[in-house]
Amino acid sequence: MRGFVDGEYQDGELRGMTLICGNRGMGKTTEMARLLCQCTGDAAFFDSVSKHAAVLRGWTVVSEPGAMKEVIRLARARRVASRILYQPRGGSFDAHFESFCEIVLAVGDTIVGIDEVDKCCGARFGDSHMPKGLYDIVNYGRHHKVSTLVTVRNPFRVSYDLVNECAFMRLFRLKPRYVAYFKEWLEAEDLALLQRLEKYQYLYWTDECERGEVKGGRR
Repeated sequence: MRGFVDGEYQDGELRGMTLICGNRGMGKTTEMARLLCQCTGDAAFFDSVSKHAAVLRGWTVVSEPGAMKEVIRLARARRVASRILYQPRGGSFDAHFESFCEIVLAVGDTIVGIDEVDKCCGARFGDSHMPKGLYDIVNYGRHHKVSTLVTVRNPFRVSYDLVNECAFMRLFRLKPRYVAYFKEWLEAEDLALLQRLEKYQYLYWTDECERGEVKGGRR
């Protein structure tokens, strides 16, 4: 499914802002790759740790803004979807990320993935704890037909405003101190579940439901 739904751009199962959070090794990367590879339109993934080429096979790896723009230009000239894996190498990490955000907002009609988004947040960016490009994606992405998927292990390191804008969450098993972070969004029964989920299981929560639903599991 692809289109503009309820004021947000949708491609596959992704629409609006989606958060994937969980402990290391619980299945975040597997679910992230599954969701991104469902997309039939343009998709761009910012690989914060530059280690995901193996799970996003066939995606075009770039490491600087000019190359990303050229991939998009050629794909649109051929009327095919672009699949971009941006791995920041050399220079300023923050500058790479800002350029990535500016490009996806400029071209629009894109599903954006950001791995370990906490690396792109922090007090160094002022009250919002987000650089300008990420702030614009979170708050105005829908106006550019841009929807976003982010992953993180420690939610306390992510901008609260970013998490609060996520209408969809896929929460894998979490450490007790991380479970406490989600008290504002989840019922007590769901919070208790987050410490008992098996590998590859996750609690699927949306802001339209009172309770989450356990999904996933070994395939």
